[in-house]
This record gives sequence, C-alpha cells and structure tokens, in this order.
Amino acid sequence: MGWRFRKSFTIIPGVRLNLSKSGLSASVGGAPFTINAGNKGLMLTGSVPGTGISYRQHFSGKQLQSRLFTPSSSPSSPTLIPNQSPGQEIRSVGAELLTSESLKEFKHLIQTTHEEREEISRELNAALAESKRNSSGYSSWENGFLFKRLFKDSFERRKVASEESAAKVKELEEQLCLTSITTQIEIAKEQAEPYSRLRDEFASLSACAAIWDIKATQYVDRVQARAFASTAITRERAVFSLDTCDLIQWGEKLPHLCNSKGGELYLYPGFILYRAGETFSLLDFHDVKIRCSYTQFQEEEQIPKDSKVVGQTWKKVNKDGSRDKRFMGNFQIPLVRYGQLSLKSESGLREEFMFSAPEPLERVLKAWGVFTASFGAGEKIPETTASVVANEDGVTGIVKGILRNPATGAAWAGVKMSLKSKTTGEVHTTTTGCGGEYEFCVVSDNYAVIVDE
Repeated sequence: MGWRFRKSFTIIPGVRLNLSKSGLSASVGGAPFTINAGNKGLMLTGSVPGTGISYRQHFSGKQLQSRLFTPSSSPSSPTLIPNQSPGQEIRSVGAELLTSESLKEFKHLIQTTHEEREEISRELNAALAESKRNSSGYSSWENGFLFKRLFKDSFERRKVASEESAAKVKELEEQLCLTSITTQIEIAKEQAEPYSRLRDEFASLSACAAIWDIKATQYVDRVQARAFASTAITRERAVFSLDTCDLIQWGEKLPHLCNSKGGELYLYPGFILYRAGETFSLLDFHDVKIRCSYTQFQEEEQIPKDSKVVGQTWKKVNKDGSRDKRFMGNFQIPLVRYGQLSLKSESGLREEFMFSAPEPLERVLKAWGVFTASFGAGEKIPETTASVVANEDGVTGIVKGILRNPATGAAWAGVKMSLKSKTTGEVHTTTTGCGGEYEFCVVSDNYAVIVDE
C-alpha cells in the first residue's frame, strides 16, 4: 500500500507470548519470517512463499550458551519477615531503568509501538479537526445556491480540500490500527493454573476495605516523643483491581497495582509491566523479591470494617507502655493488625503497600511463589539477521545472515556453523566471515543449525 500523506511509517508485527515450564518466549512477526525468543535461545524460521523452501535456525546448546547468554538472577523464594523500617522515602527509580536484561528486546518493540501510536494519534486529532472545518466549509456551499455558481473555482478547491482531508483521516486511522501490537499469550497448563490462582487471590486482596500505598517511613525517638510506635509512616489510599493495559493489549484482565507515587504495575503471565506516564519497564517475576509482614498499627483514623483490633495504647505513653498521666487529654488509640507488602528488585523497584486484612495477602504470597516456581527465569537473546532467497528452479535456495554478539553488538567471525537436514541427515558446514556473515545453499526442507565453539 502506498501512503499519500504520512510516508514514514512502521507496521508493527504481531507478538505471540508463550509461557511454559522453561520460561517466557516471544514470537515476533509472521510469514515469511518469524523470530522466536526464549530462554533456550533464538529460533528464526524463514520461508519463500510459493517455492516450498523453508529455513529453521536454532541457536542453542551448552557450548553456545557460555558465549551468548547472560542468565538473569536466580529465582527468589517469597517469605514472611518481621516488619522493617528503613526511615526514608519509599520510591522506585525511574521507570526506564527497571527492565530485566532478558526483556529488553521485547521492551524496545513495545516502546517503538507506543511512540509510533502517540505520534499518529496527535496527527489524527489534528486531521480530524481540519477535516471537520473543510467538510463544513464545503457542505455550506454545496447545500447553498449562489456561491457555488458564482465562484466555481473556489467551490472546486473547497471540494478537493474536503475530500483530501477525509482521505487523510482514513489513512491515519488505518496506520493507527497497524501500529497496535496484536498480542497472543499462550500459557501451558502447568503455568495457567498457578497464574489463574494468583489472579483469583489478587482479586480477593483487591476487595480489602482499605489499601494504602506507603510513601515514606520515619524513625521515632520513643522516649523523647513519649510514643508507643518506633516508626511513623506517610500513607495514601491506593486501588488494586483486575484491569487491562493499552501498551500490551490482551483479551484477559490482569492484576493491576495502582500506585499513588511513581509507576503502576500490571502482572502479566511471565513478566511485570511497570508504567509511569509515558515511560515503562518490563521485569521478570524472578527478578522481583516479594515479602510480607504483619504490623500492629496505631490507627487514629476510622478502622476499616474487615480489620481486627488486637490491643490498645495511649497517645502519650511511659517506657513500659502505660499511660503517661502528665499529659492532659491523653487518649487511647486502638492497635489494628494490618498486612504489609514489599516489592523490590536489584534494578531499583521499591514499592510497599498496607492492607486492612492480612489474610488475603498471605494467600497472594503463596500463589505468587507457586506461580514463579512453575517456570524458569529468562536469559538474554542473541542478535542475528537472516534472509532466504529462492533460485529460479523453485527447489533450491540461499540462506544467509549475520551473527552478532548480544553483549557487544560486534559481528562474530570464525564461528563454525553446520546446517543439518531433518529429513536426510545431510550436513552442510561453513564458517562465519570477517563480518559475521554466513551462507548456505539448500534444498526445500527443514533444517537445524548447530553452532560450535
């Protein structure tokens, strides 16, 4: 299709996410090329329509792994810990800095899509306003009698402007549609059931009468302040729900942690989306440490209906916790048992929440642990380019590409590559050139590529 008005345009391919025991993989694109990225490496499948020639390239194996892949941090086991008070603002670093190493390529695709959509949306809004003006101007003359007969040239220009602005709107609407990532998430049964349980338990947690985002904590000198608590917190109401996200559109609702500060979190199968305004990051579940604690909180506001009062204290207390009678108007304060959730990562995620009912939080903690234990951690994916070209006979063809080191981006030279037919077992061998280039002459078949040290 030729674009008349906005010629610089990228069609975003479809994305298929697959979560299985081995971890999360992503397939980007469609025929004639599909790139599958997962924790076992990169699988590139190519075909030449109408010729029967297909090509399947798989980079994997222990020998290659030591050179290609950088494993992400090992899975963490969620545990209940005593309440801790760091005494500072609780906030994650910038959203653009949090992405797990194994998900950076996927994030780049989403970022490209988002930027393209934002630009087209702005142009579309301007085009709609322009089309409305031009259409109104043309219609007023078209429905009239005098002007279109007296000023024929001007009337024709109005007609052309109205038609062109309408065509521009239609084109931009088509482009906006093409920049939506069509996401298909396939989950193996062993992971679907734990994720479904996690989502159900999260829904129960969302129904708590009160959820607070903990914004900061501050150490309290109990002796000087005559206080019962050793830590004061700043908190603000937050909302948890099952919701959707426009960045990665999926047919199912997913757990959504709405944050009063910083970014919001969406729990997809296999990864976590952290979004703050126009910036976002993707985190591997295994890179996030989740911890829960119980706290006896001095509640001076209204007690939520699902909370349990476990004791009483005084506004001003002695060292032994008894009422300090030196203060006039000293009043009792109920101690309420709350649950507290902490989410942290080495990349800088740091979020804490408080819940009026701790029991649902315990169940979420358990479901989170079962789900993350059901699949492996992601690994960094190698980079490659490849193409398939058919010969005139329609039976043979050339498969060629460039192999690059994912860590440095440099071309890999002198790497021995063997192309093995899955039908006949025939093996073709070559060595990558100075620029990492490789080339095979093949017949119509399915092949596996073995890369040696």
